Amino acid sequence: MDSSFATAFPRSAPPALLPAWSVPRGRDLAETDAAFHAGIALKSLDDLVRSEPNWAGCWRQRQALKCAATAVRLMGRNEDETALRVASP
Repeated sequence: MDSSFATAFPRSAPPALLPAWSVPRGRDLAETDAAFHAGIALKSLDDLVRSEPNWAGCWRQRQALKCAATAVRLMGRNEDETALRVASP
């Protein structure tokens, strides 16, 4: 018996691997090398999120909750993510 759940959500494409030229070759990295590799990682993450995978909405909501918890903590309040999640409509 085929599951309707499996057909409702097609699998997204696997994430792209970093190009070989972007992988560090040694253990001793300069500050500029670390910044370059961090930029490549952010670009790969940006490409993945812009491809609109099935889980993107859930991931964005999770990120919004983390941002809200940080903003509340910066305001001097003590609510954590759980308290904010319960308080939201």
